[in-house]
Amino acid sequence: MTYSLKHKILSGFFWQAIDRGGTQGLQFVITVILARLLQPEMFGIIAIMSACIALCHVFMDSGFSTALIQKKDADELDCNSVFYINLVMAAIIYGILFCCAPLVAAFYKKPEITLYLRVLALILPLRSFALVQTALLNKRMLFYLNCRISWAAVAISGTTGILMAYKGFGVWALIVQQLISALATSLLQCFWVRWKPALMFNWQRAKGLFRFGWKIFCSALLDTFYRELYTILIGKLFNLKTLSFYQQGRAIPTQGMMLLNTTMNSVLLPAFSELQNDRQALRILAQKTLKITAFLLIPILTILLITARPLVLILFSATWEPCIIFLQLSCFIVLLHPFHALNLQIITACGRSDVFLILEIIKKIQVVIVIFITYRYGVLAMVYGMMVTAPISFIENSFYNGKLIQYPWHQQIRDLLPLLLSGIISGIIGWNITTLCSGNWLKLISGTIATSIVYLLITITCKLLPQELYMILKNKFDIWRNQYVQ
Repeated sequence: MTYSLKHKILSGFFWQAIDRGGTQGLQFVITVILARLLQPEMFGIIAIMSACIALCHVFMDSGFSTALIQKKDADELDCNSVFYINLVMAAIIYGILFCCAPLVAAFYKKPEITLYLRVLALILPLRSFALVQTALLNKRMLFYLNCRISWAAVAISGTTGILMAYKGFGVWALIVQQLISALATSLLQCFWVRWKPALMFNWQRAKGLFRFGWKIFCSALLDTFYRELYTILIGKLFNLKTLSFYQQGRAIPTQGMMLLNTTMNSVLLPAFSELQNDRQALRILAQKTLKITAFLLIPILTILLITARPLVLILFSATWEPCIIFLQLSCFIVLLHPFHALNLQIITACGRSDVFLILEIIKKIQVVIVIFITYRYGVLAMVYGMMVTAPISFIENSFYNGKLIQYPWHQQIRDLLPLLLSGIISGIIGWNITTLCSGNWLKLISGTIATSIVYLLITITCKLLPQELYMILKNKFDIWRNQYVQ
């Protein structure tokens, strides 16, 4: 691995961590405030519409963004071809969603969803203007720009949403918040990214990108459908209030997972793509990434697991108490997700989108079977079913990389096991300390501090602290010191 690529990876991880950590932290604060101002059912309505829009967004992109990042020699003609395809797809999909909105409303027996969905779906054309810019930012690894854009968009949209909720606009506060976030993100990306569309288009280039991207598109569609299937079914089979508790419970650990997952995806795909012909370097980078991710993710999920009750009661009030069990179960479910993503990114970067697609088909068939078995026993049974499929999916995702880069699933588990044991031990000690405390604040603080200290002591004593994580922090500290101190 060259010094230049290593520097880009280290810098990319740092800026993406700042970007995602800051924006998700700010978004979390905004969500807490909105949850106190609005009724749980309102979040259920937004969850249903967001599921529809997420599926439509996959169609709009159709795998072209990933294809642009993966293609080493992508030029202006490629970018412009993708840009105009995205615009046309966004217009078509919005038109279809506009016409189908009454059907969605009838499905859930909520007539008001028709207007809400038609307005919220404007996110699609707004996002289409900046899909190429987003791909270029990731391809060039200019993550500090992503950081500025995300922070600004979340701050503007969040402030607007809170003011509208305070003034009594209800669901419209959440709708307008998402629209302003999409608009601000697109405008800022167009302003800061030095790429402007030109009047050029080539079907051959578009077809070439689609030959790679269509498999990614199908995989993304399956993955998105799987993620949103639970939202769709819970909202239909049970009620919007139950859906709100499920969504809010899984959102907290999912944000921590997505922080690392999105960081990995955006940083590692271009990095893996540069190393796609050097399988030994790919293996080394994958192993280092797995250890860094596990080191950061395991204590976060452990703390959330043992402090779930005081955390929910402090942040959201007793109204949201039913979401506690969903939060705790989600900590187990999301644990392996970043490692799914790591293995799939390697497969994608090596140009094996066919394998990617086959894996997604196999996993989603399993999910459908589990849902069919569990849904009749209630929401919790469905969530327990998700816990069962998570480790199976991990083995399936990592199996092919045993042949591709000689990093099989059992070796990955061996690399994870010491950190998992450290998390279990620190969690048990932290949990016992919380039982000795009275008051939610004291339980939350004592559990967090005790678990963190024990985890760090174990990992440092046993020499489990990844050297690469230390290098990332040292690299950014040295840059800061050279720029501002000397």
